[in-house]
Amino acid sequence: MGFTAFAIAVAGSSILGAYSAVQQGRASAAAGEYNAQMAERNAQVAEQKAELIRRSSEFDIARFRDNFSDLQASAAQAFMYNGFVATGGTPLQVLLENSREADTEIALRRYNASIGEQQALESATEARMQARLDRMVGRSAARAGYYRAAGSLLGGASQIAGMSAMQSNTGATG
Repeated sequence: MGFTAFAIAVAGSSILGAYSAVQQGRASAAAGEYNAQMAERNAQVAEQKAELIRRSSEFDIARFRDNFSDLQASAAQAFMYNGFVATGGTPLQVLLENSREADTEIALRRYNASIGEQQALESATEARMQARLDRMVGRSAARAGYYRAAGSLLGGASQIAGMSAMQSNTGATG
């Protein structure tokens, strides 16, 4: 094989290697973007979950209050039916204790809902951070592909230049 044919083969190999490196970088960047989009979607789902926890908790509390009002009314009615006055003494203490327990129950439900809501929002934050990381990794992979491509082209050019210098020194013809 003559010098010219060998130089063409080296140049072709370098160009093919460079093209392959660029395509690999682009594919990695596309995969990173896809992963980032999935992480963003997960973040939105987590935010929706947080909102659902909050709304569901308030709905449950409203239903609890309705049920509690019915219970208190029934208890007061039972006291009066049995001849006790519900506005003083033991009946009043029972109704007041029931109210305190209901307030504690409502506060506990709100507290548990806020913990669930905060966990969901933290999950959303983590997903968004993962999306940013995936995009950074994708961009880095794309840059690395371009650097590998440049290295392939420079390596081929160096090899051709070295062969050309050798040919010039030996005086051979291609």
